[in-house]
Amino acid sequence: MDALKHIRTGLNRATDIGIVLLSSLIVHYLYFGDLNVIPVRMIVLLFSIGATYIFFVLGGLYTTRDGLRLGEELSRLTVSFMLMVLATGLFAFLSKIAIYVSRFWFGVYMLLAYCGLCGYRILHRFYLIWLRRQDRYSQSIVIAGAGALCAFTLRRLQEQHWVGIKVDGIFDDQARDGLEDVELSGTLRDIPSHVEQRRSDGRPIDQVWVALPLKEEDAITELVESLKDSSADVCIVPNVFANHLLNGTQFHIADLSVVNVSEVQLAPFGEWFKIAFDYVAALLAIILFMPVMIIIGCLIWLDSPGRILFKQRRYGIDGQEIEVWKFRTMSVSQDGTEVPQATANDERVTRIGRFLRRTSLDELPQFFNVLQGRMSVVGPRPHAVSHNEEYRKKIHGYMMRHKIKPGITGWAQVNGWRGETDTLEKMENRVRYDLEYIKNWSAWLDIKIVWLTILHGFSNKNAY
Repeated sequence: MDALKHIRTGLNRATDIGIVLLSSLIVHYLYFGDLNVIPVRMIVLLFSIGATYIFFVLGGLYTTRDGLRLGEELSRLTVSFMLMVLATGLFAFLSKIAIYVSRFWFGVYMLLAYCGLCGYRILHRFYLIWLRRQDRYSQSIVIAGAGALCAFTLRRLQEQHWVGIKVDGIFDDQARDGLEDVELSGTLRDIPSHVEQRRSDGRPIDQVWVALPLKEEDAITELVESLKDSSADVCIVPNVFANHLLNGTQFHIADLSVVNVSEVQLAPFGEWFKIAFDYVAALLAIILFMPVMIIIGCLIWLDSPGRILFKQRRYGIDGQEIEVWKFRTMSVSQDGTEVPQATANDERVTRIGRFLRRTSLDELPQFFNVLQGRMSVVGPRPHAVSHNEEYRKKIHGYMMRHKIKPGITGWAQVNGWRGETDTLEKMENRVRYDLEYIKNWSAWLDIKIVWLTILHGFSNKNAY
């Protein structure tokens, strides 16, 4: 199965390059009437092919598992392709060959290539699904452990049956909580002989998934040792508690392998993208909204006495205190141990402040916080320090939302969880979406959140 995956990966890379090359030649022939590609167009073509390969590799398009959803794969492709187009355009501009290259040819060529790359992946995905329905190209596994973790694993596999994983049997010394009615295929000690028998029958087991509680260290160790000479890979299914944690990373120190189950670590491409996206987006927003911010500042100054900007202590990355800027929307500036949240018809909110809060225009100065490195464009919204100290005692895992920089907008906000949190349930839902964002971060998710914010996130009935 691993050899087949390597072959598929190689074919995918070759196909992508072929689609980009063929798209350029098709458009060239239709537009110019021949395939005589002049040197400057050939340079652009070769650069775009190389950039496609590089950005697709960085975007994880050749290292993703079959379990990746089609939408996520197309999202990664879209972001990587956009970066390739920008890089190619920048190269053509800086090298001064852009004036010799037809913009029509380049634009249609890029559009056709993008459609071809997406179309190939859609057809390829449906082809894999068809193969798996024919019981071909699917992975066969056995599960060691018949308890709650096994039940959780089976539910996930049933919900996402398209990943092509077939459970050949469940092994344990006895059925546990959650799987009392399951029919066991044998005991844990029967697994090596079962794997060997399947290999002899020509129906090899690809993997053994160990779904035993971590407290059964001896049983896990014995099982792993007994399978060292088998043809199957051994995989440890993380305990259910890990689903409430973050990505997790492994590192070595003092000849020890240590797993950090709560660290957030983006891929090099992802980290680079988020930093670049923050600075570019913040600069563009400041330039675009500068006239609006000047007008707002004048209106605040005329409307009520006090400072134009409101500065408040909030928690940033790793729970460190930062100073967040907003346009002042109240007649008072509270930043003490108790900061009452704004409510409907709150007398503290000024006339211009009510409009600013409704339209989220009071958040515009936070783009300067992004340039300072305190915030990100997208991330969990920062709360006042007093609110953090209150809710961290009431909501399990609350402080994990501070594993990344806070954002001007976030996944919780575009899903409707913004404004007053007058009940614990509302804050729990906001935190749940924040942690979901951290666990599932991607460049495309940031772009999606920004787009949803622009589309319908500026005005909200819950913003008082």
